[in-house]
Amino acid sequence: MTLTGVVDDNLELARTIGMRLRVPFASHVDELLQNLAMPPEAALVAVPHSEYLSIVSSLAAARIHVIKEKPYAVSVDEARKLKKIVSSAGISLQVTLQRRFDPVYVNFSRLLSRISRIHAVEARYTMNVERLDEGWRASQLKAGGGALLDLGYHYVDLIVWYLGLPDLVSCQMAAGNRPGQDYDTEDTAFVQFAFKSADLSTNVMGSLVVSRVYPYHDESLQIYGTAGSVGVTRDQCELRSPDGTVLECLSPGGSRSQSLMDQLNTFVLNIRSDSINGTISSSYLEHIAFIDAAYRSAGMGAPASPHDSMHMLEG
Repeated sequence: MTLTGVVDDNLELARTIGMRLRVPFASHVDELLQNLAMPPEAALVAVPHSEYLSIVSSLAAARIHVIKEKPYAVSVDEARKLKKIVSSAGISLQVTLQRRFDPVYVNFSRLLSRISRIHAVEARYTMNVERLDEGWRASQLKAGGGALLDLGYHYVDLIVWYLGLPDLVSCQMAAGNRPGQDYDTEDTAFVQFAFKSADLSTNVMGSLVVSRVYPYHDESLQIYGTAGSVGVTRDQCELRSPDGTVLECLSPGGSRSQSLMDQLNTFVLNIRSDSINGTISSSYLEHIAFIDAAYRSAGMGAPASPHDSMHMLEG
């Protein structure tokens, strides 16, 4: 992989980085593309959520593959537009989901088969962000959502990856829990979800708590089955018997930077094999269906179906 240019809307920052790395720089994607002798094969995009659609559109018009920061999209409408852009241009668009390349989370997936029938799920992603009124994440217009769309996206991805799309989602959200700070995105979200068995005889019940105003940092996922449970944090995953005895504990070595490199290498292999170019991963669509149902539920004060959102995304 060779870096061919950098873009930032802060021209001085772009100039500083460009000169340090000895590559062309610009304050807008179109400007950089006009100044390059040959367009790059791919672009890594990390910008405020409101800017992704226009940037991806410009890159797709030049047939440039895209790997972008989460979320895939901020709404069903934007997700449909991105899907159409990718299909028309025949490019690959992939979202950075580093946990899918982290050995801890990969091992967790393997251990799930050891706990028999799953009946409950508990997920938490909380942290203490001192200033919620600073930067683009304070604005609904720029961010498209708050704690759930931003922090929660990682755990929505894990739920979808391990278990699929829930049948029902119920959500409550809160904002304004940093007195004296002006922001209009939710700082806390409590999400309940359920999977129904084919014969409707049993349910898998789940909960997800996401917050930017809790006093401590917590990233954890627990899945309970009739033959035990599996839990995962950023550092380890554990398999426990029904009485709580630890049967297996895995703490893979290596640095997180390796997971990032594995993700980039997979992106390169995918675009060069042409196997998924022009298509959007169904997982990305399921992320948006889950999150859209949560926001609809919070707005209505009643449960919502992610499958209704999924039908709109697939249409």
